[in-house]
Amino acid sequence: MRTLLALALALCGPIAQAAPHRAQESQSRREQVLPRDATRHARGTPARAPASSRPALRTQLREPAARRGAGGTLQRDFARALSPSAVRALSGRRPRAVASRRQVKPARLARIRPHAPEPIAPARLPSTRLAELHTPQEIALSFARTPLAGIAAPSAPSLPQPLAPSDAARLRRIFELQARGEMAQAMRETERLDDRRLIGHVLADRWRTGGVEPTVAELRAWLSDHADHPDAPRLHGLLVTRLPRGAEAPPLPGAPVAEEVPQPGQEVPPEEREPPAAAARPLVRNPALDRTVAEMAGRGDVQDALRHIANTRGMTPAYAAALQTDVALALFTSGRDEDSFRIASMAARFPGAPAQASYVAGLSAWGLGQYETALPYFERAARNDAAPAVLRAAAAFWTARAAVRARRPQGYVPWMLQAAQEPRTFYGLVARRALGLPPGFAWEGEVAGEAEGAVLAETAGGWRALALIQIGQRARAEAELRRLWSVARGNPALARAMLAAATGAGMTELATMLASQAQAADGRPRDYARFPVPRLEPMGGWRADPALIYGLARQESNFDPDAVSPAGARGLMQVMPATAAFITGDSNLREASGTRRLHDPGYSLELGQRYLLHLSSQENVKGDLIRLLAAYNAGPGNLSRWMPTNRHREDPFLFIESIPFNETRAYVQRVLAYSWIYASRLGLPSPSLDALAAGSAPRFMGVDELARLVARNRGVR
Repeated sequence: MRTLLALALALCGPIAQAAPHRAQESQSRREQVLPRDATRHARGTPARAPASSRPALRTQLREPAARRGAGGTLQRDFARALSPSAVRALSGRRPRAVASRRQVKPARLARIRPHAPEPIAPARLPSTRLAELHTPQEIALSFARTPLAGIAAPSAPSLPQPLAPSDAARLRRIFELQARGEMAQAMRETERLDDRRLIGHVLADRWRTGGVEPTVAELRAWLSDHADHPDAPRLHGLLVTRLPRGAEAPPLPGAPVAEEVPQPGQEVPPEEREPPAAAARPLVRNPALDRTVAEMAGRGDVQDALRHIANTRGMTPAYAAALQTDVALALFTSGRDEDSFRIASMAARFPGAPAQASYVAGLSAWGLGQYETALPYFERAARNDAAPAVLRAAAAFWTARAAVRARRPQGYVPWMLQAAQEPRTFYGLVARRALGLPPGFAWEGEVAGEAEGAVLAETAGGWRALALIQIGQRARAEAELRRLWSVARGNPALARAMLAAATGAGMTELATMLASQAQAADGRPRDYARFPVPRLEPMGGWRADPALIYGLARQESNFDPDAVSPAGARGLMQVMPATAAFITGDSNLREASGTRRLHDPGYSLELGQRYLLHLSSQENVKGDLIRLLAAYNAGPGNLSRWMPTNRHREDPFLFIESIPFNETRAYVQRVLAYSWIYASRLGLPSPSLDALAAGSAPRFMGVDELARLVARNRGVR
């Protein structure tokens, strides 16, 4: 019984204390001192578990995933709220008598102490440490990196090789000669080619490399023969600039308007997309109106914002509800819970109101301590079939918390089970750990055989992609596959073949995007491709939890070492040049010549780790992982501005929901979820997940502390 109380109460967190409303903030989105880019970028009523599964579920509930709970008044209140039938439903046990004034002491878990930041100077970790403590798959993490070599690609023996060996060897030599500027020799080798299906790529590379200026006639001929190539738009633009003045520019003949795979920073995870039914009738928004309302709400001009919404001509009820929800969310994150609840609850009554309206109303009511009022709003959001899976999981999790606070504990397990149905979301993973459920990821890859290769080779672009992979022209092959995506979206067999080719050729970034697109299309998870483990090592060795670093790199750059954000953040870890110069003391990193170093994978990982260690020691962070990630994304200056007014510091879940920047709020949840997913794949512990499942704030953990935890866990076994 005590175990059960610790499990359920810890997830509810401490009772919110009354505090003055926070002053409305009006500051820049970006950090000014250390600039960082923050732009990367089960439905229905929960069914009761079948009778056959209840014994197993009860067994899981008796074995808590986290053994530390929150004692005190809330625990006694929950104990009194338990009816005999509720106890049997939750644990399968008969209830014990609980004295009215006796505090039930939950089982305790040794606290993870805050990580003491290491000195900034690199101290290389002995290569044997990871090998001794980690699984064989993790040993790949310690492979040395070659500066500016990019991410090593695994061999792909299963991919078809459509070129004859002689032509493949000659094409490799041609591209090598052109890269060295030996154009005359490259032209002679080109004349000796038997299979000329890659001649379009050969010429496009020759004209891009320099040394040979194409004539207008050559460009016209190329566009006539190769308009379906990825280089067609570039060469068409070159032709336009070469035409005599007054000459009419020809159209781009035969080039399809391709809907390519999203570029880095544009990917929307499957869990965050609207269901197909909702996507079929999207809400049409006016960006200018959205900005105006957001600015008014940000200044605290709530009544002006509401009047502006009401007086806008052609305003639909659904759009009005969405805008009012935006205003309510801004009020909630600035501490004005009462005003937020008034507006959000009003928006939730509109026909076609978004699930977010009910969710914000629930959060605001929770902030006011009105848990019975919050419960139906959270429940309504969790039942909304038009909401993305990530929002339904969050709402189900909060419904479970509110059910306990409202003294309806019989609703806790069913709603937590609904949240657990989304194991690739922040709240879904916490729910699974709290219930003792396994992660349930799909790490087994799809077998790529001759059939997949044949499907891909049937298309001209697919054949060229396979041939380019064969001769080592991976960037050109990836461009072909990206251009082919518009065709593959309606062809499941071709989409599977493209994913197999991208995975087998080591196109990590493209494979993750294709896996996300495929999962959104057919609902089948492909975690092996969405969360790859490329071979990386920080230049100074591992100094932080590898799972956290992989989760950050997956979110920041999708493992693209050449990634550059619109704000100028660079490399795997998307470090700003000014931040890199501050951390290292090397002012040259601000200059164009120095910024090239930020694209070295090993150096970028080292900078990212050192920046994390620096942030973890700051007064407003003090080793708190949630605050650390918020500072990494929004900048430490922004964190210091809104931290003093955040009155939900003792409840990690409410603290996250109170982050005033929409992107940072989503970023923190996404990076934490990704780090737990990578921990599952690497066989590492997830102390931050354990802490949150116990209702405690997670701590930043260095690699030495993680190594001790691994050793201790193995010693227990």
